[in-house]
Amino acid sequence: MSWMNNVTQNTRSEIKEYEDRWVLQPMRGGHIVHTIWHTEQVEFETDTSFRIVVGYRAEMAHGSIAEDAPARHPINHWMRSEVERMVSAPILSPVLFKSGGMRLAFGNGWKLFVSDRHPEVSAAVFFGDSPIWNRSGLVGHADFSVVAVDPWTGQRIDAPPWPPRPRDIDIDNNSDDING
Repeated sequence: MSWMNNVTQNTRSEIKEYEDRWVLQPMRGGHIVHTIWHTEQVEFETDTSFRIVVGYRAEMAHGSIAEDAPARHPINHWMRSEVERMVSAPILSPVLFKSGGMRLAFGNGWKLFVSDRHPEVSAAVFFGDSPIWNRSGLVGHADFSVVAVDPWTGQRIDAPPWPPRPRDIDIDNNSDDING
């Protein structure tokens, strides 16, 4: 059974990489324990040593993840005490998109969004003082392993994927030769 604990521990310390996003496994289950309200942005400190720093135009919504959901509003739409209550549940899904967006889903149904459609909104994730991600992508991994994940099976990809077929290869579809 100890090997199972090692497997569970290893996957919890990995950053899962998909074609379009990274999932910060080590942040899952963490709680925001302190909120710092700066002039231009808000900083959420977690009990897992992660810090999420976003501009006040980052958005929050309950339930829906749709970009145009009517209940999706910038953080500064709500009172500070309301925002602190919204982010008080465990972090269930910390997703950082390669397009520059971010989505954190909390156990109480609230979600924090930074849309890739609004590049003017600042956003960054740190582990301690080490930067992990900003709007340009993954900038560090603070000793967490980054593992590629097959989007269909959810399994780790231990070898690089096969490259796509070159477009300039001339294939004779009428040939009987299966190698031709």
